[in-house]
Amino acid sequence: MKRSLLGWLFLGLGVVLVGHLLNRGLYIGSTIDVSMRQGEGKFLYTKNCRYLYFAGARDITSGLESPSREGAESNSCALLGSSS
Repeated sequence: MKRSLLGWLFLGLGVVLVGHLLNRGLYIGSTIDVSMRQGEGKFLYTKNCRYLYFAGARDITSGLESPSREGAESNSCALLGSSS
């Protein structure tokens, strides 16, 4: 009987934890976007972080632009996104 109760407790805790992670947004990957600044002829690279939510995946731009791809790739993404 105790083993069954402990199993249900861990299952419930796991469901709550997964629900919390998907509510906040769980990091699942990133992409690098390339754009050209108007009139300068230079390429700028930005990193988009992808998060999984209950409603699906969403890309969030880091907002930092870099003149090199390596610079954009070095920007880090948070493990959890925002709940907004």
